[in-house]
Order: sequence, then structure tokens, then C-alpha cells
Amino acid sequence: MDDAQFVIAVQFDQAFPDIRLAKYIDTGSAGTLKFSEERDVAIGFGASAAAGPSQVSLKFKRARSAAGAFAGARVEAVSYIPILPQLKKLWTDNGLVNYRREYFFVFQTVTAASGTFIYSEDRNNDVVLKHTSGEKVSKIADLASGNFEYVSNTKRTLEIIRTTRHRPLFKAFRLRSNWEPEILG
Repeated sequence: MDDAQFVIAVQFDQAFPDIRLAKYIDTGSAGTLKFSEERDVAIGFGASAAAGPSQVSLKFKRARSAAGAFAGARVEAVSYIPILPQLKKLWTDNGLVNYRREYFFVFQTVTAASGTFIYSEDRNNDVVLKHTSGEKVSKIADLASGNFEYVSNTKRTLEIIRTTRHRPLFKAFRLRSNWEPEILG
């Protein structure tokens, strides 16, 4: 994957169709994934959010912080040691060894059935979300339904609000010159 724009350069099974990558992937059980740090984000629900009962207010206190929840979240991770020879070949054959900082390998993904994820680039950002059917919102786990719409914000945000299956999160690594992984993030 290209580090600047997160554009997929090549998928492993496209480069090596004879290797079944699935046998190196471990999949966890599905569950609700909730995330927010009280020191990073203040969350208000309904009347406490100075809004209607179907709204949630997120006040981001720190830059580069996130809040949200995903339903049916399942983590999938690939073991990289068995495919390291192929990764070396892929990097070498495509001239990526000269661009180690720009390309990386995604080794873990989260697939969710639905969810709401808000990321704020800036601090002191106020975001308001509203439940699409007007249901009362009382806890962060309610965001996992994905049945929300963006109402307002005061600064720049990234919103992922989905009622369908999607892959909102991933972990990746770069390959160092000694072919050891450097985990990003």
C-alpha cells in the first residue's frame, strides 16, 4: 500500500496466485468494539449533550483523537513469517526496496457489521450526531448501530458511519533494510 494516499499497490494473492494466504490468517470472534478515552473526548448523550434525546455530542479535547463503536467487529491477522520470502521478492521485483518508507504491508484488519467512527484532526472540536430514527441515545455502544447522521462540527473530522459491513481499521508495517517489520501507528 502507498503510504501517502493509502492506495492499494498490489494485493498479495494477485502477485502470488498459487499461495493460499487464507491459511496464514487468524480470525477472532465477533463482538462490539468501543473506543474513546475520557482524557481525549468528552461524550454527552441526549439532554446532557445540550441537545435532543436522540443526539450525541463529542467534544474532542486533544488533537488526533477518536471515538466510536463497531458492532460485529472481527479482527483478522496474517502471520508474516511464512510469507516473508514472497514479500522480499515482491518488494525487490517491483523496485519497492528503494521506497521502503512509502510502501507497507497490511497485516491486520477489523471488519465490522456496522458502526460509527469519528476522528478529529484538531483539538477543541465539537461534533454532534443524531440517530436517524430518533431513538434515545444513552451510551457509546449505541453508536455501533451506524444509524447516525452527522449534524455539525467546529473543525475538521473524518466520519465513518455505516449500517453495512465494512473494514474501518487496519494495522500495517514497513519492511526495514534488514527485512524486519517496523509496525506503523
